[in-house]
Amino acid sequence: MGTFFTDEQMQEAIVALEDHTAGIWERMKKMALTPDHPNDEGQALEQGAIVRVLTIVLPKVPFVAQAQYPSEARARLSIDLGNSVRSEIASMKDGS
Repeated sequence: MGTFFTDEQMQEAIVALEDHTAGIWERMKKMALTPDHPNDEGQALEQGAIVRVLTIVLPKVPFVAQAQYPSEARARLSIDLGNSVRSEIASMKDGS
């Protein structure tokens, strides 16, 4: 799943996100399907809400908080989460 983190760590991060805001993972996948520049105010608000949740939750994930360089770990986790979202979307499109 992840490039920087293990599958178990990725699942831990997703659970932390879901514990904070139920349904956030599905919302992230839905937003990944929208254009880079939101077409309407609702999409822009949704995108902002997702960013806020990531900003609040990711620094608190234990393996990020305990990392030697927490800011770098948070950035890498964000990358891995984005890759996981895109991977799940691709799998759904392929029917896998």
